[in-house]
Amino acid sequence: MSMTRRIGNLRESSGNGSLRPPILDLLQFTKQNVIDVTGTAAHQLHNWVARKWLTLSGEQSPGKGRRRLYNGCDVITVAFGLELQPFGMMQVAEQLSRTQQLSTRAYRMLLDPQFECGRALAIVPSSHQDGWDYVVYGPGTARSGHDFRAALIIDADRLILETLERLSLVTKGQQVPARNGEERVARWSGDLIAGDFGDEYIIRSSPNEGF
Repeated sequence: MSMTRRIGNLRESSGNGSLRPPILDLLQFTKQNVIDVTGTAAHQLHNWVARKWLTLSGEQSPGKGRRRLYNGCDVITVAFGLELQPFGMMQVAEQLSRTQQLSTRAYRMLLDPQFECGRALAIVPSSHQDGWDYVVYGPGTARSGHDFRAALIIDADRLILETLERLSLVTKGQQVPARNGEERVARWSGDLIAGDFGDEYIIRSSPNEGF
């Protein structure tokens, strides 16, 4: 099934015409839900929340006897963190969550009738300081001044869509299929693009212009 059709099905099942879709907005998902949906290990999630490595919604410390709950935007953030953590890029996951780039894209996916899927993120060496920057990667963006031979490419739309589809199963009380450890959407550019990059994929010059 095409991504466009899958997005249409997701809108019908989770949007309900609301400007604030409950699947994204409502603090309703438990720690176990997050683990089941993303495949994150319990100790990873605990460390990320306790050390505030990711900017999440709700109370950081709900208090004794109270469970911390997450909304759909939080779960998407965790899913991105899981993709970036093996490459030592958690600071990029935190930057994305703090600037709400991922949640903005998720809202557009569910609400914007003109939404076109196919955007990715390229994580590239920073030209200003040690570390990494992210730039939007895909048709319609503008290429300028980045070395993509060492870029990590994340299929952002696919990751957001798959996370929301799995969360939709949770809201319906259905079982979430186990994550396959090989189901990764982050790949080094050398594995994806051979030789010349061509103009069908050109890159936005500013790291923070958004999707």
